[in-house]
Amino acid sequence: MLTSRMRRAWLLCVVFGVAVAAVFAWFAAVIPTQTCTGRQPRGTSAFLAYQLARTTADVEAIFGPEGDPCRAAMVASLNLANTMDLVAFIAIYSGFAACFFLALKRSGSEGIARIGFVAVVFTLVCDVLETSMQLYITSSLPGSVTSHVFLTIGNTGKLLGLGIVGVCAGAAMLARGGLLGRLTGAACFVGALMVVIGLNYFPAQPGISVGTTLLWLAMWLYAAMAAVRGAPAAGPALS
Repeated sequence: MLTSRMRRAWLLCVVFGVAVAAVFAWFAAVIPTQTCTGRQPRGTSAFLAYQLARTTADVEAIFGPEGDPCRAAMVASLNLANTMDLVAFIAIYSGFAACFFLALKRSGSEGIARIGFVAVVFTLVCDVLETSMQLYITSSLPGSVTSHVFLTIGNTGKLLGLGIVGVCAGAAMLARGGLLGRLTGAACFVGALMVVIGLNYFPAQPGISVGTTLLWLAMWLYAAMAAVRGAPAAGPALS
């Protein structure tokens, strides 16, 4: 039975999900699709390339050498995107995922919801570290070895955390059954796999953006339907 507390949590998730989509659209409009040197896989952006930078050479491939006329414009664009990320987007997508797991908890899936909450908090902390390091590096390009290490830690932790969020959400939806639950649950597992593979395999990096979008879409569709019709009851394994 769909109680008012469950409905409020699902509806809040839907609202946060719409906000995530709005910021996605804004990012697509302001972020350059190519780095200053143009060296990146098809399907990625300069923003993602910067997040995945691991060395001085990686950073210079994005911003170009000192004196490159492209550098100032690239710094301005990515600083704007990272400021939006730090000030608003991290909180918005974390709120979206947290509301999803809150709704699951109120629907009876307390066990998987607790794991999901921990993954959301871990992802948030890692994303704040990652974004802060990006802003620090652009203030003194190409950055120090230490700043690159912290950027790597933040980015790796964030993407692994998103993968865990996807697995938890997918497991809960699959366990609850129904055609939508099976489809969206499977989509979450696929999205999480794409994120993890993209993190570890250079040619698969475009899959990171596709995977995170797939996670958002699957969770949002399930939340929207649950807010209207209610989600099936949790099985004993997830309660």
